[in-house]
Amino acid sequence: MITGSCTCGQVRYEIRGPMGAITHCHCPTCRKAHASAFSSVSRVGLDDLVFTAGRQLLKSYASSPGKKRYFCSNCGSHIYARREDQNHYLFRMGTIDGDPGVRPAQHIFTAYQAPWYNIHDHIPEYPEWPPNPSTDRASSTERNEQFFTAMQLMLTEAIRHDTASSLLLFALHGDAQQHLSGILLHEIRSNIRGSDTVERLGESEYAVLLPYTDTAASMVLTERILNAMRSKSADDVFSIGAATIHPDQLSSTTITQNIQHIMSMANTAVNHAMQKPGTYPAANHFDRLD
Repeated sequence: MITGSCTCGQVRYEIRGPMGAITHCHCPTCRKAHASAFSSVSRVGLDDLVFTAGRQLLKSYASSPGKKRYFCSNCGSHIYARREDQNHYLFRMGTIDGDPGVRPAQHIFTAYQAPWYNIHDHIPEYPEWPPNPSTDRASSTERNEQFFTAMQLMLTEAIRHDTASSLLLFALHGDAQQHLSGILLHEIRSNIRGSDTVERLGESEYAVLLPYTDTAASMVLTERILNAMRSKSADDVFSIGAATIHPDQLSSTTITQNIQHIMSMANTAVNHAMQKPGTYPAANHFDRLD
């Protein structure tokens, strides 16, 4: 039987049923609630958690619609969280005494991980929620439509202001798809400007739209991301393709063709990068066209 308590010891409990695998959550709310780099949780059935002391001391906070976090009102230790539509608790692992017998299975919301913390294990990482195979097709369609709309807006503004626009495509390969996806997204978001946009094209593909950005400026950004990833991905591979479309290539009557043109250039650059041999498994896979 698994037992545990809050910091002051006034709230005590027993878990009398199986626990699920552990998830490390890096979302901003979990980090702030636990004053830590991430929270570690496991699923516990509603009938399997029994309080042996201090249940009346539990207070709750609605951290998001339909979800409450429960903690000891005396010492502040978080015990569990629960969503209204779920038949289990999200149990906080830190208050457990001894070894619960379960182990970590995934990191989630790594796109928001603390910038001062580096993940050091090899379990799967997801930028937000883990993918749901049953909704992959719909999600892919929605992502493509969103990306096309974002491209239309960027190139329309480029025509209006007579400026260049650039596009970066990032593709992760093999084992890197799960291990590096969250890290890559975090580094992209840490280095781009407020006017830039990140679009997810697939489970292992990201596009970065760079309005008002010429070839030189996009290469500076690319090098920053490459340098950040080089120190974190020595054994994994990702490729970057960059493309720039110039004012004299743009026309308000051919926006769709303009989108196809810059996408074709960026995809060609990604394919070139994937074919390049080299001694740096991650950082050398980069190419650009304009």
